Amino acid sequence: MNGNFLARHHDQLTAWLRDEEAESLDAFLGAHHESFMLVTTDGAILDLETLRESLRGAGGGQPGLSIQVEEVTRITPEVCRFLERHIVDGSIVDVRVVTAVMEGGLLLSVQETARR
Repeated sequence: MNGNFLARHHDQLTAWLRDEEAESLDAFLGAHHESFMLVTTDGAILDLETLRESLRGAGGGQPGLSIQVEEVTRITPEVCRFLERHIVDGSIVDVRVVTAVMEGGLLLSVQETARR
């Protein structure tokens, strides 16, 4: 896992949330392991199917959105930590510290922590 993968992955998510590009959603979800688990900033734990369902209804719902991935730190070959900034129309609306774990080239686990 590297910064290029993470940036591309978040670009795919952005294209779905901002522009409702269905191919981007498919590519985004295709990068997740079948056993994927996400711990959100509010502590909810989502499996892949729950994430898929929550994203399906969100396409095109965030006009002006961009997501920036910065400060990527590789902890092990399959674990990294990075800063994720959500920007809408030039204003930062959310900042998260994210730890991601890969297995077999797919995202296995993601832990998001809100940064105030």
